[in-house]
Amino acid sequence: MSMNLKNKIVSIGLIPIIITLIGLHFFPNTEMLGVGLLLSLIMLTYNIFRMKDLNFFLLLGTLGIGTCFFLRLFWGYKYVPLNTITPTVEFSLMAFAFIYYTAPELYKDIVSKLGVRVCFSYKFETKIIIILSSIHLLLLYIIKTLNHDWSPEGRFFMINIVPVSIYIICLAINTLGIHLVARIEESRHNIIRIAPLCNGKLLLSKKNIGSDHEWDIPVERNFEGTFDASKKYAIKTAKRTMGTNMQPRFIMQYSEECSCGICNNVLLFILPLKAESDIKLDGKFFSFEEIEKNMNLLNPCIKKELEHLKDAASLWKEFYL
Repeated sequence: MSMNLKNKIVSIGLIPIIITLIGLHFFPNTEMLGVGLLLSLIMLTYNIFRMKDLNFFLLLGTLGIGTCFFLRLFWGYKYVPLNTITPTVEFSLMAFAFIYYTAPELYKDIVSKLGVRVCFSYKFETKIIIILSSIHLLLLYIIKTLNHDWSPEGRFFMINIVPVSIYIICLAINTLGIHLVARIEESRHNIIRIAPLCNGKLLLSKKNIGSDHEWDIPVERNFEGTFDASKKYAIKTAKRTMGTNMQPRFIMQYSEECSCGICNNVLLFILPLKAESDIKLDGKFFSFEEIEKNMNLLNPCIKKELEHLKDAASLWKEFYL
C-alpha cells in the first residue's frame, strides 16, 4: 500500500454505526437515527470530496441507518414495530452488507460514477458482519417463536449489547490487521541508492565487485524500515556522506533477489546538483551517451535503473537549471 498504514484505519466508517446502535438505547429512536444518518453523511461526503475515496462502511451506515430513519419518520411503527428498532437497524445493515458481498459490481459502479478510487477491500469485515448478524437475528427469532421468558438483563444483552459488539469486533480486527501489516512493512529490508546528477550527467564511482572493478552509483546503504523512514534516512545520508544540503528525490522502486533467496526492496533516489563541485565524493561525472557505450563496465543494478536516471536527468536539466 502506498500510504502510511499506521495512520489509516479502514473501519473508521463503522464509528457512526456504533454510535447509533449505542445511542438508540439512551435517546428517542427517530432523533438518534437522524443523528446517525447525519454523521454518516458528513463523513461520507468528506471522504468522497476530500479524500477522493469511498469508504464502504460509511456508505453502509448511510444506507442502513437512513432506511430505518425514513421508515420510522414517515410510517411510524408500521414497518418498524415498537421495541424492535435495534434488530431492525441490524437487519438493514446486514442486508446491504450482503448485497455488497454477493454483488460487488454494484459498489464498483458507484465508485466509477463518482470518479473516486477504492483503496481497500472490505470483504473480510463484511463477511464477519453477515455471519454474526445472521446468527444473532436467527437466535432472536427462535427465542421469540418459543415465547421464551427471559430476564431484563438477558433481553438487554441480546438486543442491545450483541449488535454493538459485532461492529466493535470488526473495528478491532481491522485495527489489529492494519498494525500487523504496518509491522511487516517496518521489518522490510531496503537498499537505498542515491545517484548524484548535474547538468545532465551522472556521478559514478568505481567499486570492487569480487575481483572486478565496476562503475556504480556512489552511495548505497541498507536500511530496515518503512518507505517514509527510508526517505528521511536518505536525506540524512546525503547530508552526512556527500556534504550537501540538497535533498534526494525518490524516482524508482524495484525488487532484487539475493543469492540467499531474500528479496530486497531497492529505493532509487537522485541528488540534483547545481555544480559538480557541490559534492564531496570520489568518482567521475559521465554523460549518458558515454555510459551507454560502456555498458559492460557497469554494475548490473545500474543497468536496471539507467532509463529512469536518464529521464530524471533530462527533466531536471530542462525544467530546473
